[in-house]
Amino acid sequence: MRHNILGGLVIFMVVVTCLIMIDDISKPKREEIKHINAGAVKVEQQRNLAVIDN
Repeated sequence: MRHNILGGLVIFMVVVTCLIMIDDISKPKREEIKHINAGAVKVEQQRNLAVIDN
């Protein structure tokens, strides 16, 4: 009985995987290119040190 349940689960997962792959393949591909401007910002060297007096 256990082998039947495990076999059924394996077959179910394979079928679901195949359906997801078919759905993914059949969708039209939308090629949206987003341009991201990566700019460098000059930051001045600041030395802010915290001093703790005991």
